[in-house]
Amino acid sequence: MRRIHLMILGMSILICSSDGYSQESKAFLSIKEVFECVKNSYYAFENSAFQTKLAQLTSNTSIGNAFNPKIPSSMQVVNNIAQQVNFLPGQAFGMPGGTFKEITMGQQYASTINAQPQFDILNIANLAQIKSANINQQLVENQNKINEQSVYDKINALYFNILSFQAQKEIVLKNITIAEQVKLIVTNKFKEGIARKQDMNEAEVNLMMLQDKFSQIEYNTKSQYQTLNLFMGKQQTLILTQSVKDFEKVDAVTETHNTLQSENAKLQSLLAEQEYKSVKYQNFPVLSFQSSLNWQNLSNDNFFSANSQWIDYRYIGLKLSYDLPTTVQKISSLENKKIQLEILKNNEEQAQNEMETKNKLLILEYEKSLSQSYYFQKIYDLKKDTYDKNFNQFKEGILPLDKLIISQNDLLNSEFNLMSAFANIGFSKTKIDINNGF
Repeated sequence: MRRIHLMILGMSILICSSDGYSQESKAFLSIKEVFECVKNSYYAFENSAFQTKLAQLTSNTSIGNAFNPKIPSSMQVVNNIAQQVNFLPGQAFGMPGGTFKEITMGQQYASTINAQPQFDILNIANLAQIKSANINQQLVENQNKINEQSVYDKINALYFNILSFQAQKEIVLKNITIAEQVKLIVTNKFKEGIARKQDMNEAEVNLMMLQDKFSQIEYNTKSQYQTLNLFMGKQQTLILTQSVKDFEKVDAVTETHNTLQSENAKLQSLLAEQEYKSVKYQNFPVLSFQSSLNWQNLSNDNFFSANSQWIDYRYIGLKLSYDLPTTVQKISSLENKKIQLEILKNNEEQAQNEMETKNKLLILEYEKSLSQSYYFQKIYDLKKDTYDKNFNQFKEGILPLDKLIISQNDLLNSEFNLMSAFANIGFSKTKIDINNGF
């Protein structure tokens, strides 16, 4: 059996390297090693790190927005080629009443620099956004964990599909050897005149069907390897050396614990509640610090003439602004957030129930696979005993060929079922381990 396993493993290597010998080969002894490799190479995990950084940036930005500091600044340099004309009462200049005198005032070259430092002292709506950003950061981190668990669950399915296919190839290869022996026995009997041509045909068909089954399993294995390769970051020849028989006996699992989904629903509800408060607080007044710093240079000679003087003026003060909550958009937005909050509260309660049910189902699936393996082992042992006796009777000419082929197929299917049960044990146990790891 060890030689057969090595032959299967060698053929798997050849199949998976069919794209060329330049590909790098990488062997894995356990699914834990696969997880570690994917963790360091899969693009989705790198994107998760970027999403966490974006959430952190949003959180930091919300702190700045709470004070909203800004310094609007401007600089203006104007050449008044023609001064604006002003009309003053003529009486001031000794002219008759009802007349006006045209006067131009000002200087040709005017330069002005202006800066207006300001910030919010109390903006309750923006302060509420700080907590919203913090909750959003927790939500992003939690969602990243959910995505990571989902990736591991997909890999878990692929991993044990491959192990199951590799076990099936061992079984089929063993049965091909048996079918070749049967064909040789029938051929010798035919030469001796004690077997029919139909028996030779059936023996040949039985062998060809097993060879085709082996080929189909090879293609299925290659397909699973190719899909698994998508999680590795680069194309390489993967080799899984573990056997499903390693999971014939595993440590018992009695409990599971995973709160990611319920925590995600809770965070969504908290975020909606905080956004509702933020919208409501937008109807509160905002107290701000205001100031203005100005410098002006005026001259009839040139810009910034040496004979000119700088004139500066400035002010500081407080500003209380209040937007009356009478706009349709504000009223609609507040009601919309309130309804969304109610929906998410219901989702939170449902997520809690689903989490408890999911954890219980994981244990049930694991126990089911253990129960199946027990009965499939008993069935295999009985089918194996039946086949061995039938094969001896066939060699002695007591049992017809068709009965032997039926017995062989029964044995093949029972061993397939047993290996599938072992794979299900490993899959269910690993799924629980993944679930408990978050």
